[in-house]
Amino acid sequence: MHDEQEQLTMSKRIEAFYRQSGGPGSPTIRRLLDRHLLYGKDHGLPGKKEEFEDVIRDVFLQDHSTRPLVIGLFKLKATLKQEWDAYLDAVRGRGAACEKEGDMAGKRA
Repeated sequence: MHDEQEQLTMSKRIEAFYRQSGGPGSPTIRRLLDRHLLYGKDHGLPGKKEEFEDVIRDVFLQDHSTRPLVIGLFKLKATLKQEWDAYLDAVRGRGAACEKEGDMAGKRA
């Protein structure tokens, strides 16, 4: 019963929001939602838009049983990014070296 009543209340709030802002297709809605996400009391630090990743990170880092796992995943992510960037730099460097060799071969002929 409580969930039904809460859902009904939320539905009424959403309908009122759309009526006040000009309807579902109104560009005002995007501006209002962005402002709410930046400054709403229920959305983290004022002036910083809280992303889904921020919420998940905070929840799992505050739980002592999942904190080591999350920290390990962050370290793994950083290491993979470094390795990937090093690989891309190597491939780009090899491509530049091949172009120079091609230029030199053209000059010899």
